Amino acid sequence: MQLNHIKAIAGLWLVTAMASCSKNFINLPPVSNQTTATFFKTTSDFQQGVNAIYDGLQNTRSYGKSAYYLMEVRSDNTDILDRGALGGVASQIDLFTETTTNPFLTDVYAGAYLTISRANAVLDQIDAAAIPDSSKKQFRGEALFLRAFVYFDLVRLYGKVPLVTRVETTSESLNDKRNDITEVYAQIEKDLQSAATLLPAVYTNVNDYGRVTSGSANGLLGKVYVTEKKWSAAATVLKNVNGYTLLPDYAALYNPAAGLNAEVLFTIRFKKGLNPSEGNYYFTDMVPFSFYYNGVAYGGSNNNRPTHDLVAAYETGDKRLIASLDTVSYKNATTTQAGNYVKKYLDPPGATGDGGSSFPVLRYADILLLQAEALNEQGYSAATGDNTAFGFLNQVRRRAGLKDKTPAELPDQGSFRDAVFAERRVELAFENNRWFDLVRYSKGLAIMQAHLKNEYNLTTPALTPARLLFPIPQSEIDIHNDPANFPQNP
Repeated sequence: MQLNHIKAIAGLWLVTAMASCSKNFINLPPVSNQTTATFFKTTSDFQQGVNAIYDGLQNTRSYGKSAYYLMEVRSDNTDILDRGALGGVASQIDLFTETTTNPFLTDVYAGAYLTISRANAVLDQIDAAAIPDSSKKQFRGEALFLRAFVYFDLVRLYGKVPLVTRVETTSESLNDKRNDITEVYAQIEKDLQSAATLLPAVYTNVNDYGRVTSGSANGLLGKVYVTEKKWSAAATVLKNVNGYTLLPDYAALYNPAAGLNAEVLFTIRFKKGLNPSEGNYYFTDMVPFSFYYNGVAYGGSNNNRPTHDLVAAYETGDKRLIASLDTVSYKNATTTQAGNYVKKYLDPPGATGDGGSSFPVLRYADILLLQAEALNEQGYSAATGDNTAFGFLNQVRRRAGLKDKTPAELPDQGSFRDAVFAERRVELAFENNRWFDLVRYSKGLAIMQAHLKNEYNLTTPALTPARLLFPIPQSEIDIHNDPANFPQNP
């Protein structure tokens, strides 16, 4: 598979009725003579194009399935029960033995550039479009946000990646290079800053729930700044994330029937009852976020199984434990054993692989913990008011039924930092944050080395800093064949 060609041909997907992709997705022939330059004319055309960007995130190459292998299974939160499943490639991610041809690495990389290409297709045409200015602003803001979001995942997973901000031809894409991390982050910041000024604060139509808002853009920008350790900028932008609140009941966040709620800044929506199969891209005029969803993909009775280590991380009385996971008996040919499963996203399926639980990418609880972190990193304070580091941390803990952390318990910057790190794990479990937190807190290597030994009793070579990034898919390295500009990660 020549993955770089995604960037050149993905725009054609907008004009081929969202046809399901073949195995050789990089050389898909067009089914009509239209191109992205000729397709986009009306408001409806651009709406379809923007919907297709969201659809890229719902894909099984993205948050519909593959992403959790690289973001949760990679961490100490979940593991793989069946080590031989899928030829062992899932276990490779879990045990830090993945090769450059691992299909989950390939899928996430390919899915990301598919989504980026769809965003670029809209952005290339939107400025000259003869559509209402209000629609133009919204569509541009959505495309910028979604492109930034995908690049944020890419740069944290793979490091240097090609920075592509327009639709490319196949020959142009062959000249792409792996841009420096600083360049990628600069583009992410720029896209989110623009999106925050273009997007509405709220949508009046309930069917637009799931579309990104100015709050989504500011919230994600704050998370980007925290990741870059730009503490002052992070504190400033996170302070401006208004209009959200914690739901009183943590479990209610994950109820498929809950609908619109005040805590979620950005969620990837899935709709039940569409006779699911991969490639079943289904849109209507008013509910444009419907797509195949494996209702138990994140439930993961055997491919995303909560670890004993995670269960032990919950404090006594933490309401989030029973809302997040539970225990079930697993059977094979010879034995029966108890194990854990993710409970957050379970929706009794109407058909195999069918479920309607949405996936919360960014919640107000995350914003509060990021605020606590940013303030503490600027300088420890023992103040405990609502708008202090302690105040933000304790809002999250109170909802979980836990007592406040006090300056007596956390008397300095280091102890407070560790408390936020621990809180993020149990608050955001199974929401694709843990691996990224391990890396940015510089705890990944030590914690995962101990985890591999304690959880699996494995004697492995010492993990090295090289394992903090995933390999670039080998097919991408091969097609570029340019060690100077497109090298493999160590």
